[in-house]
Amino acid sequence: MSKLQVSIVKCKSYQPEELAEKIKESLRLIGGIEKFIRPGAKVLVKPNLLMAASPAAAITTHPEFVRQVLRLLKGINCKIYLGDGPSVFGSQMENIVKVYEETGIRKIAEEEAVELVTFDKRYMPASPAGGEGYFPLAQFVKDCDYILNIPKFKTHEYMILTGAVKNLFGLIPGTFKLECHKNFHQPERFAGMLLDVYAAVKPALSIVDGITGMEGNGPATSGTKRDIGLIVAGSNPVAIDTVLAAIMNARPENIYTIKEALKRNLPGASLNDVDILGESLKNAVVRGFKLPEMSLPRAILNNLPPFAANLLKKWLTFVPKIDTDICQLCDACVNNCPQKTMSNKNGKIMIDYSECISCFCCREVCPYAAIGIKKSFLARLLGK
Repeated sequence: MSKLQVSIVKCKSYQPEELAEKIKESLRLIGGIEKFIRPGAKVLVKPNLLMAASPAAAITTHPEFVRQVLRLLKGINCKIYLGDGPSVFGSQMENIVKVYEETGIRKIAEEEAVELVTFDKRYMPASPAGGEGYFPLAQFVKDCDYILNIPKFKTHEYMILTGAVKNLFGLIPGTFKLECHKNFHQPERFAGMLLDVYAAVKPALSIVDGITGMEGNGPATSGTKRDIGLIVAGSNPVAIDTVLAAIMNARPENIYTIKEALKRNLPGASLNDVDILGESLKNAVVRGFKLPEMSLPRAILNNLPPFAANLLKKWLTFVPKIDTDICQLCDACVNNCPQKTMSNKNGKIMIDYSECISCFCCREVCPYAAIGIKKSFLARLLGK
């Protein structure tokens, strides 16, 4: 079986001229855009627009990166739809508009005369054999000929990495994402659900914005911006994420989506499956890259024999903790808690820990980085 191709290209900035050249190079190395997308086709372009954040925060795909991808599609006369399903409560239009405005995506859509869409219509794809169950997808996935995936290279406290596979989660509209967090709250099951989304969506191409990314406790305001200086592209999201894991100096098999992909024998889940073009992996690895603080204890547990891991699992706990000095009582955490365990009482956010599933949706959507992590003794010990 031929190896899956993934390109790595160095790019220092979001200056339009350099960016246009480097994105083209990343695609040329793997065969060019027309190898993956037919000229004149209908294409849904899906960036990472997690929340209403400035592009400078490195939480979302940079708008200039999106612009250059749009121009490549316009160059082959595609009908383009641009959109995402951000982590905002429900499908409230005013919230989604705010995300599009703050991230700079609305301006890019207007300047490039591209249709900016919201995922207010949905359909139910067939559940894959052995999959985690049913979930709705945005109707545009069904109506468009191709999905072009533009992830941001970031860490993710729950999944360790958010890259090409995880970015597709935004194609689940509205509050259904909260239902998925509730129904698949164990990391392994959530990763399996993400792979089911990938299997249903089948993106034609993924181009990762790794020029500035995020390390530490990503993917949102608790993470730390990091200059990475890379563009990574390919047609297989699992293969891309395997390469991203290696770039951030993590063992790919410790990334939950890759671990689950290995169990399913999916291509791309091992570096042996991948032909890396452009920059060598050795030259692309980011030295001293910081993983989420929850990742090391979980990795240690995952590499123990099953009987030992199951014995210790109940003692390895992480739960959210509100920093009342920082909290602005905006209720983003309350509105986005899948279990409804959070409430605003007497001017203070309260958490019912007996019902908390430690999905950290609250931490992901907090615009003020006001939610910390409370760790069990074993979690603190293994974290050292």
